[in-house]
Amino acid sequence: MNKNRILLRERYFESAVMLCIANIDGKDCFILEKRAKNIRQAGEISFPGGKKDKTDKTFKETAIRETMEELQIKRNKISNVSKFGLLVAPLGVLIECYICKLNIENLDEINYNRDEVEKLLAVPIEFFMETEAIKGEVEICNKAKFDIKKYNFPKRYENDWRIPNRFVYIYMFEEEPIWGMTAEIICDFIKILKNEGKVGFYEYK
Repeated sequence: MNKNRILLRERYFESAVMLCIANIDGKDCFILEKRAKNIRQAGEISFPGGKKDKTDKTFKETAIRETMEELQIKRNKISNVSKFGLLVAPLGVLIECYICKLNIENLDEINYNRDEVEKLLAVPIEFFMETEAIKGEVEICNKAKFDIKKYNFPKRYENDWRIPNRFVYIYMFEEEPIWGMTAEIICDFIKILKNEGKVGFYEYK
C-alpha cells in the first residue's frame, strides 16, 4: 500500500497542465491560452493541459500530449520537462503540474488549435516577479439537500454550513485577467523562484 496516496482520489477530476516557458523578444515568458468561446472554460486564461486519458500512462504524458494538441506543435518543440507539483483544487480537481522549455522564438511559430484556443499570450515572468497578485474574496454557500433531522444532525446544519470564504488570486495583464487555478500555480512558482532562484530547468536572471 502506498502510504503517500491521496485518499478517495477516484472522486476527483484528474488532469495535467504544462507551464510552458519560452524566450520571446529577449524575455522569458509563460505561454498562456485564452480558451475558445465554444468550450466550457470559454474566455478563461490557462496553461495548456487537460484531462488524463486512459491511454496516457502517466500525467507527464498527459501534459505533453495536451500541449502538442492545443498548440499544434511537434514533440521536439518541448524540452526540459520536469514535474512542478500537484494542486488539489477546492472544486474536486487534481492537477499535476509540469514545467517545460518551449523551443520557439515568437508566437507566430504556433498554429494553435482554434477549436480550443482563442488566442495565445506571452507573459514575461518578470511581470509576475514585479506584480503582486490581487486577492478577491469568494463567499461559499453549502446547504444540505437531504433531511438532516431524519439523521439527527446538529441543528446548526439546517441552513448554511458556514464554510469559510476563500480567496482567488488575480493578475491583470493588458486588460486580461489571469486568475483562478492558473494564478494559484503561478503564485507558487514565483514564490519558489524568489526564494530559491530556480524552478526545474528554469533559472531567473
